Parts: sequence; C-alpha cells; structure tokens
Amino acid sequence: DDGNSDKLRRESQSLVGFEDLGDALAADNDYTFIVKLFAGCAFASYIIKYGEVWFDFPFEAELDVALAFIFLPSILNAFKWYKRSQDPTFEGWF
Repeated sequence: DDGNSDKLRRESQSLVGFEDLGDALAADNDYTFIVKLFAGCAFASYIIKYGEVWFDFPFEAELDVALAFIFLPSILNAFKWYKRSQDPTFEGWF
C-alpha cells in the first residue's frame, strides 16, 4: 500500500488535465479538500461575476470568439489524448 501511495504522488507531480485531479487530491484530508473546494468556487464565482467588467466580448456578437471558446479546448483535449495513445509515457507539455 505504501508503494502505491508513493507512485500516486510521483504521477500527480505533473498534472495533465482535470482527469488527474483525483490522484492529486487523494492525499488531502476532508478539511483541506473543503478549503480548496471553497477557495476554487469563490475564485471562479468572482471571475464570473466581475469578468464582465474587464471583458466586452461576452456582450458582443462575435462568432469567431464564441467558436474559439467552444472548439479550442476540445481540440487541445483531443490532441492530448491522441498523443497519449501514441506514447503511453506522454505526461503533457508542462
């Protein structure tokens, strides 16, 4: 069991995407997880609430920006999984 937790810690050093968050948060206790969850939700809520003050693009009808928000993350995710299928040791770019 100790070898398994060491392996999880080594693998979680380089997060590749949201699917790896379970391994990264496995070592946290309940209180640490709740604090991280609350902080993440508060930060995301703040950005969503006041992001409209900083950026005008949500209120302008720009098809290019809307399509970029939809397709760019999807294309990057598909490419990441393509690279992983070609090379199982691929851990991401950073």
